[in-house]
Amino acid sequence: MDDAIQAQGGSAANLNMPNAAQLWLYHPKPLPDELLSCWLVRIAHGHGMKIQTFCRVSLGKGQDIWLRDIDRQAPDWLVRALSKHTGVGVREIKRTSLLDYKGVLYRRYKWSGDQYWLLPLNMVDTSYHHHGLQYCPLCLAEDNVPYFRKRWRVAFYTMCPKHKCMVHDRCPSCDKPVAFHRREMGKFSQVESGPITLCHACDFDLRKSPVKEPVIYDESAYQMWLPALRMLDGNDGVDACYDVEFFSVLHQMCKIMLVHSPHVHLRQFVSGKIGAPEIQLRPRHESFEHYSLEERHVVIQLAMWMLADPEKRIVDAWRNKAVRYSVLKKDFSPTPQWYRDIVAQCTDWRNGQRFWQGQRQQ
Repeated sequence: MDDAIQAQGGSAANLNMPNAAQLWLYHPKPLPDELLSCWLVRIAHGHGMKIQTFCRVSLGKGQDIWLRDIDRQAPDWLVRALSKHTGVGVREIKRTSLLDYKGVLYRRYKWSGDQYWLLPLNMVDTSYHHHGLQYCPLCLAEDNVPYFRKRWRVAFYTMCPKHKCMVHDRCPSCDKPVAFHRREMGKFSQVESGPITLCHACDFDLRKSPVKEPVIYDESAYQMWLPALRMLDGNDGVDACYDVEFFSVLHQMCKIMLVHSPHVHLRQFVSGKIGAPEIQLRPRHESFEHYSLEERHVVIQLAMWMLADPEKRIVDAWRNKAVRYSVLKKDFSPTPQWYRDIVAQCTDWRNGQRFWQGQRQQ
């Protein structure tokens, strides 16, 4: 077969290469950690076309593509078409979607509904009704080609570890969610789309957003949190403990912090330990991902404080009646063995009784 290929002037490797005639005139590779939606918008603008027009002309779809969160729900036909017309492999394209975090932040991936750690967009038509895309203004400002990252969709990513500043989750000028794909929608006379960093609603340049220093409540919590942030930045050398089991326990801690129950006081207990402000719970239970940026910035530090010394601090919280054994393991499966071993220490009421007897004697 190889002889036949050579006779035709080709090679085995070329069989997997896209036909040059099928490549778009502008077909850049995705930038490091770039979101699929951002890459597609950049391709359209590189052709001098509006994104909806480009999708209709080049993909046979227009606005329909943007009726879903394509970073979570990228259809196979779109991935194949992008691979065909850009020369980028299917596997590399799939890495621009949030499916790439499967096995890292979560075991199971949900194509719709709430997903652990991913900020929801709450889409209605092509509009976002939740501030589900964050950004670091300094990252955008220093980019040669500004673009939006996958890690900015992760709920515990409330600060940029590179620039030591808070991220934003909205336009500071008009308070609208970040929706760069809507820059030209409804603007029929607009020819130039402008930079992708311009707010779709008021044209404010997100690169000029105010830079805010993050509030750190406890050094041990911060040192536990920082490697997780750097891991999302793609930094090598992060401790192997930051695996899918760690992030499952971390999410369980965040969930317990936001529990509506007269018998659960873990949030107040840890806040008192590290001097963090009280978080006002929503009238009905909502997951960590639905809370505001500022609230998530506090809650993740409470949870990280617990996991900075889990065997001591989880058991201590139980002994102080801040959390019950049943709550620690409720709706949590599969449970990592190391977490089960710690929680098992909270099953013997005599451990708590001996603790309180020692407290009274002191």
